[in-house]
Amino acid sequence: MKTSVAPILGLILATTASVLTPRASNCNGAGYKPTVENWKDAKVDRSLRAFWDGGKDAEGVDWPGANQYGNPRQFASMLGTRLQNSAVWSCSKLPSDVKCTVERCTEIGRRNKGGNMVGDPSRWGILALESVLNLHTWFSDIWNGLRDGQQGATSVVFKAAQDFVKPDSKVNADIKSIVAGASFMIGILGGFPGAAIANSAAGALSASLGIALSASSGDQRFQGADAFSTAIESFTQQSRASLLQINNAILNSADDFALDVLRGGAWIVAPTYSAQDIGNFYKRSMIARGINALWRQYNVYVYYTWLDDAGAKSKDAGTKCDLDRSGPQDSKYCADEGVYYLYLYLAGQRSAGYPYGGNKLEAEYNINPKWAVESSARSFKAQGINYDAASADVTKTLGARNLDQFIGFPEILEGTWTLPVCDGSSRGRFNVDYTREKNYDPRGGRGEPPCACGIDGRDTATFIKAANFNSESVANMCLRSWTETNLADWPEGVDRIVYGEGRKSVVTKKDVENCMGKRSTSRPTCDL
Repeated sequence: MKTSVAPILGLILATTASVLTPRASNCNGAGYKPTVENWKDAKVDRSLRAFWDGGKDAEGVDWPGANQYGNPRQFASMLGTRLQNSAVWSCSKLPSDVKCTVERCTEIGRRNKGGNMVGDPSRWGILALESVLNLHTWFSDIWNGLRDGQQGATSVVFKAAQDFVKPDSKVNADIKSIVAGASFMIGILGGFPGAAIANSAAGALSASLGIALSASSGDQRFQGADAFSTAIESFTQQSRASLLQINNAILNSADDFALDVLRGGAWIVAPTYSAQDIGNFYKRSMIARGINALWRQYNVYVYYTWLDDAGAKSKDAGTKCDLDRSGPQDSKYCADEGVYYLYLYLAGQRSAGYPYGGNKLEAEYNINPKWAVESSARSFKAQGINYDAASADVTKTLGARNLDQFIGFPEILEGTWTLPVCDGSSRGRFNVDYTREKNYDPRGGRGEPPCACGIDGRDTATFIKAANFNSESVANMCLRSWTETNLADWPEGVDRIVYGEGRKSVVTKKDVENCMGKRSTSRPTCDL
């Protein structure tokens, strides 16, 4: 992976918590507090540039520039040596390089040829080093969190690979749907500034990490529960290796990308999340993504019905969505002036039911079925039926600055669940509350596959393929459905609905009218 992230981050390299206590006790003036305002007031960006390129900093110190500091040209090492006279300064290891420390803030500043402090401590130097500490510590916390989260997830995903599949069948899940999404997730963590500052460099850092992870995943598939959990472990190890590579590219690079990463005080405020928070987040995310991948093998999907309900986003009682009972209530998600429900369709029985293992989802995995629906709906609104995590907008997600939700509820985030969504418009008759009839039995209530998705039914074929339906079988079932209902809910102004390739995967309005004309008390079979 080609990266050019290094210089200034290396500068900030000061990595251990030891920097905070000494600074708080010895340099406790208001101007030294880690705030964006102080960063700007101390002109840290200007001073870092002077240190690296050569010139006078905001405190009047004339720096010769990186080319005069000797070799190797590594920003972090150079800065540590010059600001605190450290013989060996390195932030090249994760977690928490023991050589990446700041000793006493009173000893940070300009030095004479003998290495002794000259003048007062450098305000900008202290703030810069603390920012490097925040960034390196954040990477260290992600490193530890991935390790702990993976250890917690491995046994769970092994069990999931047995609980959420069709009885007596083998796992054949797509690894890329998990890895690409997790790569995006880790990339977001890797580039998230502590301060609420829109920093394009943070987006670039995040994207570079996510792309590096997802690019090597390939089009692989899991074959069996053992391979399923092993793949999660392998990906986690790869993630940590990539994280270290990014850390070193920033802190030990010879270029000045780090100056951009730190610009504006983006890392002067440390993220408030611990390695344990990240570990829990990663564990829960991988479990949810794993189950999503398992369900994506089958005819599992989400169906949306428009209710003309302006209050659907609220949780108030009495809205049209709140009162809707057409689908399984435990998976109901109210949004977008309508309602979303979760289904597994069993074509051989012409019935809808709960996805495999659905009765264990909340009881044994602490995952509310509604979260799978909400996340899938978010993914659908972001990219349509075929969600591609590798092309997700990292900068947009970073711009939202909603890390509280990102860390606290990974199960509802865009991209965690990507079950195909059929926008059924107002065609609510394709809903069925199978839980009320059979209580989680996959052979549950009767129902029909969606017969039209999207405006004028134009997304139907895309949905049918994404949800693993046989297009010819669905076309025939829908021909009968439209016939039995006398073309009820047939999209206005449309003469045909395409379910897939070939004539037998297309139902025309004329086909339905001809079938309607053949009807008798014996209800003759109409096939394409």
